[in-house]
Amino acid sequence: MVGEIRDLPTADMAVQAALTGHLVLSTLHTNDAPSAITRLLDLGIPPYLLNATLLGVMAQRLVRTLCPHCKHPHPARESDNELWDHLVAPWKAARPKQLQRPQGCLECRMTGYSGRIGIYEILLMSPELRKLVNTNMNLVSLREQANREGMKPLRISGAQKVAAGLTTLEEVLKTSPPADQN
Repeated sequence: MVGEIRDLPTADMAVQAALTGHLVLSTLHTNDAPSAITRLLDLGIPPYLLNATLLGVMAQRLVRTLCPHCKHPHPARESDNELWDHLVAPWKAARPKQLQRPQGCLECRMTGYSGRIGIYEILLMSPELRKLVNTNMNLVSLREQANREGMKPLRISGAQKVAAGLTTLEEVLKTSPPADQN
């Protein structure tokens, strides 16, 4: 375990450990999973070492969960449908007919929320992704290839939590920027 990769010496240590067969887990501050690759390249890790050692990247955000004691269902309004479309764009996902809303009670101290839940984005390195990793790498191409290979973006993970009644559209939109802003 490497606490956090912030500089080249720490990144080098992690890569050297991975090259000797160790599974290395660490944190790295980026907006999404594909950006972790560009961040490591920016720190100075050569593309060939990154391709030899990186297995995958998981991005995560925490969103507040609705209080199970006071959340209440309501039919999706037109404004909710617009938010939903904004949340899942450019991907397509069926709009839920009903959404949960916070209300507030003594259990949640009148906030309508109790606890947090993770939304995740997992990028697994593939031969096609490895071909894209170089010093002049285009992040948009990398992200598009990862999506073609099945990576579900943070926003889609959040949309699934909204559809399941665990959180709200506003919570997810607050914590995960649109795909074109990453």
